[in-house]
Amino acid sequence: MSYSNEQWRIAIINLLKKTSSNAIQWEPSHLFEGDAWTVVDASLMTVFDGKAYVISQTRTKYYYDEDQYSWSGGFIFSIYEDVGFDSYRKIATAPQLSSLSALFEAAESNMAFNKNALDGLL
Repeated sequence: MSYSNEQWRIAIINLLKKTSSNAIQWEPSHLFEGDAWTVVDASLMTVFDGKAYVISQTRTKYYYDEDQYSWSGGFIFSIYEDVGFDSYRKIATAPQLSSLSALFEAAESNMAFNKNALDGLL
């Protein structure tokens, strides 16, 4: 049994709603790590109900042959459970959905607002 794309979409929309109403706050994170082919450009997380929700902006290297490759950008959304001692274990990763880019942008804006990024400029 697994979650459907529709269930993931609903969950992401709920996170977007909580983010836009400032019910949750996003912070930089290092929970999600790339692999040999994936570079993490930025990763943000929010914690509530014992789970950490992490949205990451990534670039994946795709090889055409031994020497030639290209980069493809994307977003990865993962959920971690708190296992104590400031440690988390990944329990789910969302499929590739178009709403992930909106979640990343909202999380980034939320973090900037909560850190008062424009303080002194306005």
